[in-house]
Amino acid sequence: MSRKLLILFLPIVLGISAGQELLTNGDFEQELSVGWSYADSGYGTHQALRGTGYDPDPDYEAWVYQYDNPGWTRLSQTVNVPGVALTLSFWAKFSQSGGTSTCWPAACFQVCYHDANDNLLGETRYFYSTYATWVPSPTLSLYRITNPDWNYYELNIADEITQNLPGVNPGDVAKVKVALWSYTYSG
Repeated sequence: MSRKLLILFLPIVLGISAGQELLTNGDFEQELSVGWSYADSGYGTHQALRGTGYDPDPDYEAWVYQYDNPGWTRLSQTVNVPGVALTLSFWAKFSQSGGTSTCWPAACFQVCYHDANDNLLGETRYFYSTYATWVPSPTLSLYRITNPDWNYYELNIADEITQNLPGVNPGDVAKVKVALWSYTYSG
């Protein structure tokens, strides 16, 4: 059995250069049902929670958890975007435990790029996993996290697509989905 979790510290900010925040409840100060969608698949225990005890500060954070395999838990939000001149910033702490080379957990933060018809064009994935076998492609950019402690991350989406996702046409991106994703592969 594998266990993993992903904890995020707020705020998660997806905004245009003028400082306009595009996410609803990106700081998780309201219930998760405000702005966020929950989904899970597979076996085991699935949870998405919010609380103030995951980090020493008094603000809210969100936590996703999936235990047992195979399966996943996802807390996500999709927003319409006015182009790709966007910056995404967030604080995160990643954790996973257990696993083998054939059954492995991964704690992820996903940024998915969709067209106006909700077709997935590409993805940027920050992940922490001992055994994950994902490989980058023209539509998948990977950032393996080596320090799972609280860290600040910032992503310039235009640069990311241009430099790391040659299979994604920036002009086709009409929506961005951000997700906390706890995943277990069993092969």
